[in-house]
Amino acid sequence: MARILYFDLETKYSADEVGGWGNIEDMGMSIGVIWDTTDERFHVYIEHQIQEMVDHFYRADQIVGFNHVGFDYRVVAGVRHSGSHERSQLHTELAGLNNFDMLLELKKLLGHRLKLESIARPTLGKGKSADGLQALKWYKEGKLDKIIEYCKVDVEVTRDVHLYALEKGKLHYDSRSGIKTVELNWDVLPAKKEPQQMSLF
Repeated sequence: MARILYFDLETKYSADEVGGWGNIEDMGMSIGVIWDTTDERFHVYIEHQIQEMVDHFYRADQIVGFNHVGFDYRVVAGVRHSGSHERSQLHTELAGLNNFDMLLELKKLLGHRLKLESIARPTLGKGKSADGLQALKWYKEGKLDKIIEYCKVDVEVTRDVHLYALEKGKLHYDSRSGIKTVELNWDVLPAKKEPQQMSLF
């Protein structure tokens, strides 16, 4: 059975606090959570355990998230390294793993971005338990236990949206003109990219 990881993290600082969305690497990680299909349980990582979390990624057959390639991995790279070259190198390495970023896949189909919440509510009948701003407030108050529970719900919602899409071949989402449905054909585990071989002849 393929080892699939569902992943999300929460940051220590907002975009405004680090000078804008161009500085995602400076937002810091308060909590990272992985649901691993191998043991079917949550794995919680706090900031000083970030290398263990990265090692966990490398043991996966696939990592599924929602905007994790463009956002979460940049946060991880910023926590692990202070130099811009090392940050860029780690982000490239993580982005090169067998990732399935649902936000990117849906954007390819729809031509615009969606929020996880706008998919989860109409598809699953449930959504996130709070929002990112609340998680930032909890961090400042030292309430890591609340952030952990919040992040676990996010990972659970991410997992359940993905499993619904695999089983039903579609997802529902909120749009300005009401709830719409997008048909999908997502493989459980796309074939790994074979390295390109140069012909000598």
